[in-house]
Amino acid sequence: MAKKRKKEKEEKEEYEFTPPDFDEREFLLKELRDTKTVLFTVGYAALFGVAAGLISNLDEGLVMVGLALVLGGLLSLKYFYPLMKIDTSEFQKKNWAGNIAWFFFTFLAIWVLTFNYPFADHAKPSIGGVTVWVDSGTNLTALDYEYVDSVGGYVWVGRWGEDPGATIYSSSSYTVNITATVADNAELTTVRISVNGGELAYMTAEGDHRFGYTLTGDQISGGSLTFTISAWDEAGHEAVFTPAGAIPVN
Repeated sequence: MAKKRKKEKEEKEEYEFTPPDFDEREFLLKELRDTKTVLFTVGYAALFGVAAGLISNLDEGLVMVGLALVLGGLLSLKYFYPLMKIDTSEFQKKNWAGNIAWFFFTFLAIWVLTFNYPFADHAKPSIGGVTVWVDSGTNLTALDYEYVDSVGGYVWVGRWGEDPGATIYSSSSYTVNITATVADNAELTTVRISVNGGELAYMTAEGDHRFGYTLTGDQISGGSLTFTISAWDEAGHEAVFTPAGAIPVN
């Protein structure tokens, strides 16, 4: 039994692993082909992405044309590669899947990029964070326009528990500052306000996208304060904000 184990041990020690032949030239040629294919695929997809962006920017209703372009580009890859002297005869499923992914995501990135600022601006300004500051000369209060679950809508809420109905008085000693956060993905050109249906007046930039307009209590007529804020960006888009409820003025 010991002789048999010794013989098995000698046979194991005599085994020698022989690696398969490695064709370095073939390996390098394959790597160069794959790299070349990716570069041409990315460039080809970028052209389709730019074309889709230009078409979409002409008319937002033509967005579906952009989707058609990506499908057309994917289908044309098998005709594009031969034109670029790329041999696809040895392509496997993983090669096609990888190149299709490169094309699609490159196209999508370029399309989204050209469809947004600074290449295009399709978004209106946003108006929010509206607060009315009231300074009576001795006390400062703030009314925030917020959504209240119990009411099921937006209402004026005293920041420190103040009653909105007993905050503003029609007196020159009361200073009222209407503020809002106005922002845009590009550049704002004008932010204006109309108080109680009056003429539009410019709001003043206060920093950090905040704009304000100041008036005194005796300038507010009709027993309540209502207003409309309008903002325009350099692309001509307009946003309009009007609180649903008025603030009583005593």
